[in-house]
Amino acid sequence: MNQKPAIPAKLQNNKIKQYVGFVVCIMIMLVVPIWKDHKIFGIDLGHEDEKKVETIRQVENGIIINTSEIGKDIIGYGGVTPVEITISDGKIKNITALPNQETPEFYGAIRNSDILESLDGKTLAEAMETPIDGVAGATYSSKAIIGNIKAGIEYAAKNENIFVSSKKESEKLPLKFYITIVIILAGGIIPFFIKDKRYRTLQLILNVLLLGFWGGTFISYSLMTSYAANGISQVTLIPTGLMLIAAFIYPFFGKKDYYCLWMCPYGSFQELLGKCVKVKIKMKPEVIKWLNYFRQALWFVLMWLLWTGLWFDWMGYEPFAAFFFKDAGVVTLCIAGGFLILSLFVQRPYCRFVCPTGSLFKYAEGNY
Repeated sequence: MNQKPAIPAKLQNNKIKQYVGFVVCIMIMLVVPIWKDHKIFGIDLGHEDEKKVETIRQVENGIIINTSEIGKDIIGYGGVTPVEITISDGKIKNITALPNQETPEFYGAIRNSDILESLDGKTLAEAMETPIDGVAGATYSSKAIIGNIKAGIEYAAKNENIFVSSKKESEKLPLKFYITIVIILAGGIIPFFIKDKRYRTLQLILNVLLLGFWGGTFISYSLMTSYAANGISQVTLIPTGLMLIAAFIYPFFGKKDYYCLWMCPYGSFQELLGKCVKVKIKMKPEVIKWLNYFRQALWFVLMWLLWTGLWFDWMGYEPFAAFFFKDAGVVTLCIAGGFLILSLFVQRPYCRFVCPTGSLFKYAEGNY
């Protein structure tokens, strides 16, 4: 009888390491939001005794709508983004943003825009028919704020017994959404069929300009912990889901580091800059070896800070946030800019020797 060839022991061990690494990394990303947000996939943990926020309360000449409950499933970049809507004499007096989980880099653009003031003075009926523009550079955050505002206005209209057409204005996804998906799919499929340096350069350029600066679409610890805490919203499910598949699922089929090499906007930016300068810093194998040790040690320290709850804010300093350069913090911009300058002379320095997100992917691939 024909027997199937035995799988080499080394290959079996590598597969086992990969499965173990994948499970451990998933557990890591599930533990962090429990510490940080006391939530997992939108479910509050250990807060049953807390008094629930009133969605509607009476004030002189009007009411105030708090969207903490009715908007709890509307997720921005870092989490929920509730608002309070004050309605006086049948008109919107003001809209105030409540404390939220968005990082300053992504929420700064909201504060500098007119989203919160765009409906002042309008009746509820007028407000429901008034489109609200999002904010470039804060796509997820602005969509979440707009979603909370609309949910609050609809709630107020129903509770004030104002006649409102039951037909909701259909939310048309912007052209940016479809272009983003096309770019991600191109990076995730075309390289299997086209082995051409010119195409790779084109993909890198598209990653930087469209996924990075234009769309603000990438994977970071802030994003992953937000999804683990709150779940993935419908708007971000497809583009981010495709990236997560490339990062965590592709390696099971032999495509390791795929997201980092073909989709990550910041990694693409480093590689493109590296093509601009032919003179490179030659590093000895011993130096590269110790830099790899540094990357691993840094990752363990940062994971320890997350697991113990001592410092969550380091996630806000990953250089990916620098694509929102108008709202990114000075430290984040300096880190991002410094490694971009270094990438002129060293191949992808941040990716190879620092990136905590990339380290997570490596451990999920069994490279530990």
